[in-house]
Amino acid sequence: MKEFFWKNAFLLICIVIISNIIFIHAKIKSVTIKKSKEFDKKIKTTIDIFRSTTNIKDIFNSLLENLYEISAYDAAISILKTDNEFKLMACHGYEEKIDLNSYLQESKCIEIIQKIIECGKPSYIKDLNKSEYTNYNTCFQLILYHMRSILIVPIIYKKNIYGIVIMLNSKRSAYDETKITNTFSFVSEVAVAIENAMLFQKLKDMDKMKTDFLSTVSHELRTPLTSIIGFAEMVKRKFEGSILKGLDLTIEKNQIAVVKIRRNVNIILSEGERLSSLINDLLDISRLEAGKFKLNMTEIDIEELITQVITLTNPIIRNKSLQVILSIREPLPHIMADKDKIIQVIINLVSNAIKFTQEGCIVCTARVVKENIIVCISDTGVGIRDEDKKFIFEKFSQVGDMLTNKPKGTGLGLAICKHIIEEHGGEIWVESETQKGTDFSFSIPILRIKK
Repeated sequence: MKEFFWKNAFLLICIVIISNIIFIHAKIKSVTIKKSKEFDKKIKTTIDIFRSTTNIKDIFNSLLENLYEISAYDAAISILKTDNEFKLMACHGYEEKIDLNSYLQESKCIEIIQKIIECGKPSYIKDLNKSEYTNYNTCFQLILYHMRSILIVPIIYKKNIYGIVIMLNSKRSAYDETKITNTFSFVSEVAVAIENAMLFQKLKDMDKMKTDFLSTVSHELRTPLTSIIGFAEMVKRKFEGSILKGLDLTIEKNQIAVVKIRRNVNIILSEGERLSSLINDLLDISRLEAGKFKLNMTEIDIEELITQVITLTNPIIRNKSLQVILSIREPLPHIMADKDKIIQVIINLVSNAIKFTQEGCIVCTARVVKENIIVCISDTGVGIRDEDKKFIFEKFSQVGDMLTNKPKGTGLGLAICKHIIEEHGGEIWVESETQKGTDFSFSIPILRIKK
């Protein structure tokens, strides 16, 4: 009887123990999964923040700040690798007066770092006091002072290595397998942001090179072009004023020669002026991109400016069945703006309207809407397709039509207009329907003039 009792008691104890083991295992698994999900969620949120910045220095600094929450350290260093050079980007836990950057450039340090990053995996040393790590303590004496364990994680994305993170701790065996895995996962995710930031920097550098090139070439072209136009005008004056008077125009041969000379000189002048306009556009856009664009704000009368532009464009419409009309039905307040720049915008919009309108009319209106003056240039031309409207204000964008020849130019005019208006604190937009015409409008804030 006693034997039966002890057998049952033993069996019951075993069942209880096994049940507890199963329960504890399930609880541990549940907690682990929960922590894993929380970690993944935190990583995702943090990575989104990383990807929203393009400043490489900020990314490397934030990387160390976030790593402290994942795997606490006593000191940490983040290093950027460019070609075969290493640059210290951020340093936590060391005194500011210590120059670690020059220290990391020493050949022994570089050699060890190269070996670590070539393997493409985290390198972990549990106890630096062991004799086999004498080489580390010798090379990294300043960095490893009073440290017992070190974790070095390469920053890798698609087999491209962008640097390393060195995490140090004064405790022996400070990092377990979970912390190492989490650290490597996080650093790998941040590597994407680093690559994006580096690509963005390359694009900025390329864009600056393009801007510098445009500016240099435009200036270099301007000098000889001015001479060409000047000499062509001189030849035309000389021909019309002196040479033509000495020719016998009753002779057919002379008549033909005069027609050819006039035509050729006029072609030189018109093409020279067109090229001069293109160069001016290139200079304007290069100034805008280089941040050298400045407004000369003065008190202006917008109605007077529109009238001036209409007078300037009258010679262009002589051979067209076209009218340019000014329609302003209310007195407009004077505003503070850059007179030359606003004239440039209005000329560009009116010229575009003339270019795409063969017959009908172009109406220039201006009115006060709340705290803005709205100027609108309406035409009865070919119009703009809906799919082209989103590109209309982009640089080098030219919107053509199957029924018209593609306009000659750089495609910079509207991009420059947009920048000018936005610098004044206004907006520019387009409304159009194919074969029914186009309305280009822009707003300028009414800045009250102090009397």
